[in-house]
Amino acid sequence: MSTSVNVPTNTRQRDRDVENKLRLYGIYNAFASGKLPSNKQIDVALSSFLDHNKLRNPNNQLSSEGKAILEDFRIVVEEAKRLLLIKNHDQALQEFVWNATQLGQKGVPAGTPGAPVDKDSANRDAQQGLEGLKALGQLILTNGQFRKLLNDAVVLLRDIAGDAATKAASRVNPTQEQLNQIDDPAADHEWHDSPNFSRDNIKQQLRDKMDRNKPISRGEIRDVAGNATQAADPHGSRNPRDTAERAAYDQRQGTQSGVDARSGLSAGVNDLTSRVDENVPEDQKQKAREYRDRTQNYLKGKMPQERREQTIWRLKKMVIEIQGHQDYNEAINTLITLAETYSGHGKTIASQGAGQVKGAHQDNYLQSAENSFKVLLERFANNTSADDLIDAINDIYRDADRDPELKNWFHSVDGYIRKCLQQQGYIMEPASTHEYHKLYDQGNFLLRNRYRDHTDRLMDEVQFMGDQFAADPDNKRFGDALQKLFNELGNDENGKPTFKKHLIKDITQVIIPDIFESVRYVPVPRIEYSDRQFDAVVENLVIESDNLMPNVLEIGNDAHYRFGRKTTSSKRSQKVMISASQIQCDLRDISYYVKRKQGFPSITDTGIMDVFLGGEGFGFKLQLSTAEKHDRARFFKVDTVKVNIKHLNIKLKQSKHKALFGLFKPLLLKVLKPVIVKVLEQQIRRTFSDFDAFCYRVYQEEQKVERELKDNPDPENAQNIYSRYYKAFQKEIMARKQQAEAKTADKHAKMAVTSEDSMFSHIKLPGGISTRATEFKNQARQGDRWESDVFSIGSASPTTRLPQPAPVTRKSPHAHRRSVKDRDTTANGHSRDSGYLGQEGVSGYVGGNTGYSNGNTGYGANNTHTPVLLNKGTEEPYERYATTTKPTPYGIA
Repeated sequence: MSTSVNVPTNTRQRDRDVENKLRLYGIYNAFASGKLPSNKQIDVALSSFLDHNKLRNPNNQLSSEGKAILEDFRIVVEEAKRLLLIKNHDQALQEFVWNATQLGQKGVPAGTPGAPVDKDSANRDAQQGLEGLKALGQLILTNGQFRKLLNDAVVLLRDIAGDAATKAASRVNPTQEQLNQIDDPAADHEWHDSPNFSRDNIKQQLRDKMDRNKPISRGEIRDVAGNATQAADPHGSRNPRDTAERAAYDQRQGTQSGVDARSGLSAGVNDLTSRVDENVPEDQKQKAREYRDRTQNYLKGKMPQERREQTIWRLKKMVIEIQGHQDYNEAINTLITLAETYSGHGKTIASQGAGQVKGAHQDNYLQSAENSFKVLLERFANNTSADDLIDAINDIYRDADRDPELKNWFHSVDGYIRKCLQQQGYIMEPASTHEYHKLYDQGNFLLRNRYRDHTDRLMDEVQFMGDQFAADPDNKRFGDALQKLFNELGNDENGKPTFKKHLIKDITQVIIPDIFESVRYVPVPRIEYSDRQFDAVVENLVIESDNLMPNVLEIGNDAHYRFGRKTTSSKRSQKVMISASQIQCDLRDISYYVKRKQGFPSITDTGIMDVFLGGEGFGFKLQLSTAEKHDRARFFKVDTVKVNIKHLNIKLKQSKHKALFGLFKPLLLKVLKPVIVKVLEQQIRRTFSDFDAFCYRVYQEEQKVERELKDNPDPENAQNIYSRYYKAFQKEIMARKQQAEAKTADKHAKMAVTSEDSMFSHIKLPGGISTRATEFKNQARQGDRWESDVFSIGSASPTTRLPQPAPVTRKSPHAHRRSVKDRDTTANGHSRDSGYLGQEGVSGYVGGNTGYSNGNTGYGANNTHTPVLLNKGTEEPYERYATTTKPTPYGIA
């Protein structure tokens, strides 16, 4: 067999690869330092990635679908790059990230009054919040009530699916009469007309059937559009194009031509509804009503009122069980504390003097971050201005500032949520249901009556912005490319989900080996070791990925089962064999430093050497089997270990003792190779034996915890089997770590990436990779604000011929001021909007006082009516129900 390696070292290619890998390390440090790549750097890097030969010319061993998916992946990356360069043409994203990260360093403490936290505290708070959310999620997922509810939901869905299948089968199955006449012949000499299968006849039949089922014709649709346009157009034009041009001109110039889109839409909807109602036959309407009623009755039969109430009760019971757990209290208290901290910070800023807050906003970072985020939001939303959405949000804030009742309602909702979260069992009490209905009805009046126009506008603006995100052509291009990639991965040619096992073959046998081959040379950090006798440093160790992967890898599994009965016992055993061979290396220009501090002879040497391991190279064969009762092992044992090292050669290129090494080199290799093989075999055997002992100690610890739980079954300390094993594993790992630290207290080993991390920073070796890594790390810290030259990677040309960015304009059709309503009252002055209407019009509130005078209609200095008394009656007691029992249906008593 050849003694060469798979890929002989190409020093030029190696140096280029090492340079790129170290630059990636510099990029990592740049991100850690708060630096960001510019658009040009991102463009060049992604273009260079797309120009890679493995993407441009896929491996011929890939299947046709594998090649198509690779091409789809290229398109996704290309569209993502294009989307970023178009929407972020002035690097607003980088500005936003930079200014947002600087808030905790300079902008907040120096410029913001009453800031509660600095950047480090904010990071700790974020970690605590994440841990709290994880704890809540784990409690919910592990709760028995939650699991039972999920299981019951699946059972109910299966029942519904079974009913549907039964109904479908009853339709497909022939009747008994049809089955009885299956053997009867047709009438004698009976002939039928030949069917007309011509294309025109089939198209005409389909068209006639569709026309019969249409509730409205095309001519009527044109009439409806004309009527809607006429109602919206100030000049009464029925041409939609004229009205659209006037509306577009108003948006561009900020004028008001009188186009009323709302009136036009209302007129069109009403006209269309009436025409459809006239055209649909009464029998079809009756069939639709019957089908709707059957569906509702069927669902009510599956989820009757008793079952719905029982489900709500079970959900409440689940919450109570979770609240009784110690982890819940810690998690919820942490989250509430964080919410109070940051909401209190916002209130503090809002309550400061105008000049002080203005100074905080003009402290560049906060204002710049807000502006950049708004610009990005608008560009991705089809270049739609967010001013209308902001105005709608500000309306709600102004309402809360002006209306004490609305402000008190928000405070009451906050207090109710806190009681439900923190007081165990509160949600099961009648008072909880009573307070919920009170808050619901009061909020329904405030948000759906008095401030209905404001809340409707906010919802309309949010929906409109979402629609604009979906309508953005650049977003759609990227989304279509992504959807095409996912469809290729998991759907067949008919669009149905399918498992494509040939893609697994492409990934495991082609793509992953290609990735390892493309990685090529990987630099290893500087290795340092020091104890009482020796100091040693090894640097410039660069491995080649193709050589490192074994050319031959074998895995064998042999399972034996014996099932015995009566006097013969059952037995099972299993054997696993792992064999790898032809692991090679061709390491050039390895720098080393050795110093013997004690003993004879005292040697200090610095040099460069090459290590070659070709042909069969390094190989091993390991065989494991199930441990028997008489074995020392508990779970598995090592049967055989064989290690082979062939064609090893070491060449000293530079050394103070080069002649001495050359003289003793043949003897050293001949004597040391068998010793190294034996040491490796013993080390592998010892490692697996130690791992078996480690697993047994973990098992013993888990069993100990289980016995303690049986002796003291406290639900506070209850753990499932996975938690017990996890904690036992952690405890054993910590014990082994402490033992290792005690044994190696006088020994120090380290892998130093840069000179800053080195134990021997004064030792400079030839061509040191750590020195070059230090240069990239320093370069990552340099640059103005967020910019850094370390991100300049790749050699492709920048992208050209990008479309010009479109201007941001206000497009919302809901951008008009809204009115504020007072309560809709009865003849006696009592509220009817919130539902509190007792016998003979007596209000459901105590004393009939709703807190609002008769005839009040809203705010405004020019209001001719009496101003709304917003602060009257808000503290009066609430008497919706006289008892704490289950309430009767809502309405007149």
